[in-house]
Amino acid sequence: MTIQNATITPMSILLLSQSVDRLAAQNTALQGQLTSGVVSDSYGGLGDQRTVALNLEPQITKVAGWQSNITSAQNTLSVTQTVMSRITTIATNLQTSLVSLEGNTSSTDVSLAASQARQSLTELASLLNTQSGSQYVFGGNASDTAPVTDPSSITTSSFFQTIAASVAGVAVNGAAATETASVSAAADNSTGQSVFSGALSVDATMAATNGHSVTVGDQQHVTVGFVATQGETASATSTGSSIRDLMRALAVVGSLDQAGASSSGFSTLVTDTASQMQAVSSSLNLTVASLGQTQAQLTGQSSSLSQLSNALTKQLGLVKDSDPATLSTQLTMTQNQLQASYSLIADMKGLSLAAYL
Repeated sequence: MTIQNATITPMSILLLSQSVDRLAAQNTALQGQLTSGVVSDSYGGLGDQRTVALNLEPQITKVAGWQSNITSAQNTLSVTQTVMSRITTIATNLQTSLVSLEGNTSSTDVSLAASQARQSLTELASLLNTQSGSQYVFGGNASDTAPVTDPSSITTSSFFQTIAASVAGVAVNGAAATETASVSAAADNSTGQSVFSGALSVDATMAATNGHSVTVGDQQHVTVGFVATQGETASATSTGSSIRDLMRALAVVGSLDQAGASSSGFSTLVTDTASQMQAVSSSLNLTVASLGQTQAQLTGQSSSLSQLSNALTKQLGLVKDSDPATLSTQLTMTQNQLQASYSLIADMKGLSLAAYL
């Protein structure tokens, strides 16, 4: 019996040592989970739950991408709204100026109105090149290219000079011919005549299809911003684009000091332009309202995505996140078992053959 015990003891120590190694590994794993807050830093360590994690994480990433798109779009819309508010003010000021000229042939008043219109036209051209970050907010899909090629020189451009020449001849040619010529000049997309970039030198209805679209959900896309030259079908008195029509009206008024103010054609041109500006202002106001609706839509979508993200993250947490309370209990039990095993091994190693005699 004594010899048998002496023979078994080394094997018992070996088995205990193996158990200790397993407990030590378990202790290390539990401490890692408690420190990191996750069950495992690899999918393999999640066991049967790894498939759930593999499905959830891509969804969370997609939602984060949509939320990022919305944030960027909201920034662009905010900038666009600010600029559009200033543009509507320019249109309102022009209307006021035209009303003051109706029946007024004072050279001083005409010159002042013309000077203010030229300044406003230059400002408008610069406003259309406003950027949000590195993107031109009025550029649509061509947001990396300035919508207006040379804002500072617009009053010396072919666009302006062509309109100025038609206004100068209003006394001879009449208001109707002058208006037709100015609309044609404003709608001309040919190189050298158009003040807009090549991408935006298209008719208003085509420009309307070139808006910048962002993805905000599965199969959900929202057009953000406003293309400088977009609008509806052109007519005899409109290019179809509210921005082009405003530029045309500013160019007309900016050229009035070159016309014969005493002619009937002058008076009719002023009255007609004032009337046309009402439609322009109405269109611009509708654009501002539309931008506001898009902002509200994106705000609602952002809220929904936040709720979805929270739900998905919570589901993932149930799979990946460790439970501190449970871990602490398990860690204490493991450490107690380790301590007991170390003590037992020490005691067994202290035994000698003489102890069994």
